[in-house]
Amino acid sequence: MKLNLTENWKHYLVWFIVLLLFCRVVYGNIKTLNDYKIEMRKFKLENLSFEDEINERGERIISQDQIILSQKDAIEQGLLEVNRLKKIKSQVSVVTETIIDTFIVNHTDTIVEYRNGDAFLKLPQSYLYETEHLNFGAEISKIGLKVNNISIFNTSSVTIGYKSNGLFRKKSAVVEIQNSNPYVMTNSVGNVIIKEKQNPLTDYKVWGGLGLILGLIIN
Repeated sequence: MKLNLTENWKHYLVWFIVLLLFCRVVYGNIKTLNDYKIEMRKFKLENLSFEDEINERGERIISQDQIILSQKDAIEQGLLEVNRLKKIKSQVSVVTETIIDTFIVNHTDTIVEYRNGDAFLKLPQSYLYETEHLNFGAEISKIGLKVNNISIFNTSSVTIGYKSNGLFRKKSAVVEIQNSNPYVMTNSVGNVIIKEKQNPLTDYKVWGGLGLILGLIIN
C-alpha cells in the first residue's frame, strides 16, 4: 500500500502527526495530574474512612475506596512502605483491636458450702470456657484468679476488586477486609494500589503507529 501525496501534503501530514503526538503527551500529563489530585483529595479529606458492617453469618466486613497512585507518589505521600519486595502492586495496612464483651462462665463440678445462709466456694476451682471465637482456662485459688491459654480465633481475608452500585451505575474500586470473628474491631485501614503512569513517548504502540504512517508517506 502506498499513499500518493504531494510534497506539500507530506509536510502538512508530518506536522499534523507531530502536533497530534504533542497533544497526546499534554493530555496524558493533565489527566495524570488530575487523577493524582482526586486520589489525594480522597486520602486527605475522607481521612481514609471505611465502612463497617456485619453480614448474615456474623462476620465483620470492612470496605474502603481504593487509593490509586504510582509507586513514586505513594512513597512520597507516606502511603507505601517498601521493604523486601520489588514491583509492588498493592499494599493494605490494618489496625485492629479485639474487644470481648461481657460473658458468664458457669460453675461446673464445683463444691459450694453453705453457712448461715451464705454460699462459699471451695478453693481451688478450675474453669474452662470454649466458644467458636474464644477459648481460655481459669483457676480460682486463695491467691486470686489465674487465667491460662487464652486463644482468640479469627480468619481474615483481603479482597481487592470492584463493588457493584446497581444497574447502569459505575462500579466502585474498593478494598474489602473480612474477619470471621465479630469481636475483632478495626480502628484504621489504609490502602494504596500501584498503577504506574503510562508515558506516550515510551509507548511502543504509539511509535509503531507513527512509524507505519511515516513509512507509507516516505514510500
